[in-house]
Amino acid sequence: MPQILPPSRKKSAVGYAMKREEAKRLIVHEWDRWIKTQPIGPEQATGRDSLKFYLEMKDAQSPLLKFQGRGRDKWHIIHGWLNGEGRVAD
Repeated sequence: MPQILPPSRKKSAVGYAMKREEAKRLIVHEWDRWIKTQPIGPEQATGRDSLKFYLEMKDAQSPLLKFQGRGRDKWHIIHGWLNGEGRVAD
């Protein structure tokens, strides 16, 4: 049975679950690192690139994806964050 920790003791980033704001900050930071490794400039990134980024994180079982999706697809959430931060165009 999984251990349930009080909110003050929950791990984040590489632990159990992150709050959405923490996840957003870390994922946008990871995007900024990741996009530098791609053959396109940051200003040219599109939704297709955000999908590629998401799928690579998913394949790597990134702990950054351990946030509450609240029933929404996590790629849509991440794409929305990146779009809102001006990192990708729709």
